[in-house]
Amino acid sequence: MFYFLSKILFYVFMPLSLIIFGLLVSLLSKNIKYKKWGLSFSLLCIFVFGNGFLVNEGYLAWEIPSVEPAKMKNTYDVGIILTGGLILNKQAMPSEIFTEKTADRFIQPLRLYKMGKIKKILISGGTVDHFIMKKDVSDETRKVAQLLEELGVKKADLILETNSRNTRENAVFTAKVLRLNPQVGNKLLLFTSAYHMRRAEGCFQKAGLEVDVFPTAFRSRVDSYTLDNLLIPREKNLHEAYDLIHELVGYVVYKILGYC
Repeated sequence: MFYFLSKILFYVFMPLSLIIFGLLVSLLSKNIKYKKWGLSFSLLCIFVFGNGFLVNEGYLAWEIPSVEPAKMKNTYDVGIILTGGLILNKQAMPSEIFTEKTADRFIQPLRLYKMGKIKKILISGGTVDHFIMKKDVSDETRKVAQLLEELGVKKADLILETNSRNTRENAVFTAKVLRLNPQVGNKLLLFTSAYHMRRAEGCFQKAGLEVDVFPTAFRSRVDSYTLDNLLIPREKNLHEAYDLIHELVGYVVYKILGYC
């Protein structure tokens, strides 16, 4: 029940929901004061959440800083990849694999594996299949494993966890897999999107796993001070703002419930 309700909560705070709320207040209220407030609120939301500079500043403040591979001194027993958005949900033949926007989550572990920085790779993630929510690829974890194997990772060095549906379950189920396989070692390196890393690291610590982190799939960029980035709202920035708000709400909910 929590899993379902927490997902619904995210949609309440998305930029489009707030913009529509303001417009409805303006349209339906008979009070001139509230009409002006609703319209002003909607315009403010459009400017703030559609502003490329402000959204980028939000990501710069929230994302965990990058790690330079050349300066890594440790060798890790297991690199843990959290799935979700790695593989495009597209009709395809069995031999076809199309990567999605967070593919960097497995590209960076592959690089470190090739450098000898990690010995094995554990891929954690199941399927989100609620009828009102975006459905993930049903076999994303196995497709990522297939792709990594084709790119040079030994099959014996791949460990799959295919039951988790959210970050807390990623941590809990990964801990179970590692307890059942103590021979793989306990020096762990966690890979997920940079803006998601705070929540993920907290969940793994709560599950009793000490992990170092390697942020990937960065959303933040070098600041741009051009007039269009500073003043003109854009649709893509609304989407970026939604993802950041989604993560902030998720982090707060997990903190309240003691999951991270």
